[in-house]
Order: sequence, then structure tokens, then C-alpha cells
Amino acid sequence: MTEILIASHGHMASGLQSSLEILTGMGARVQVIDAYVDDSDYTAQIAAFIATAKRPAVIFTDLKGGSVNQKVVLAAAGHPDVFVVSQMNLAIILAVLLDAEPLSAGHLDDLIVQSQVERITLTDAPADSEDSFLS
Repeated sequence: MTEILIASHGHMASGLQSSLEILTGMGARVQVIDAYVDDSDYTAQIAAFIATAKRPAVIFTDLKGGSVNQKVVLAAAGHPDVFVVSQMNLAIILAVLLDAEPLSAGHLDDLIVQSQVERITLTDAPADSEDSFLS
């Protein structure tokens, strides 16, 4: 399985880890960094993950170009087997966590496309009852 680090502003990373635990029981397999929740410098945690993670590894960040993402990109530079994915969501983290195929850049790109957000129009949902929607 691919080693994963989730890094975010605030408690988003640990919140996603909690969701992964509820859905899969595998939350402990994911490392998290909740940045800016206190005065600690989290860059050492990023470096430690990169130094010790089995390859390939993935680091998910919340905002492309945000301060957390910038620190991750700088730390991961020169490590082509450490992939950085920004604009993360629960679907992409689940896809990588549960995927049995060896991870490559191309395969990761496929998983990202499959995990995109999408708008559901009300005409797509059954209008008659909540029971029929859930069945």
C-alpha cells in the first residue's frame, strides 16, 4: 500500500483521517499534519515523512499555492517518487488508500480524474420519496 501524508491548514487533515477510520478502519495508516493550530513548526514532520516513507508515497494538501502546499512542494522537490496532490478531497484519498495497483504518475492522474467533484442536479435525484432515493 502507498504511504500517505495529509497536510492542511487547521484540523482538516485529522478530520479526513477520522473519516477514513470510520469508512475503512485504516485511518491509522495515514499520517496527518494539522498546520497552524498552534505555534509549532510543522516542516520537520514533512521532512521526516519524506525521509522515512516507502516509495512511492503521496502527500495531499488542501490549497494549491497555499503555505502548507508551498512547504510540501519545497520539501518534496528532488524526490520524483513522492507525489504531491493539492485540492484534496476524501474521494481521492480513499482511492489511493484502497487501490491495489502499483502507484505511478499516470495511475495517480487516473484516480484523480475519477475523484473529481461533481454537481448533482435535482433532476438527477428521484423526486417521489427519500426511501426510493436510498434504494
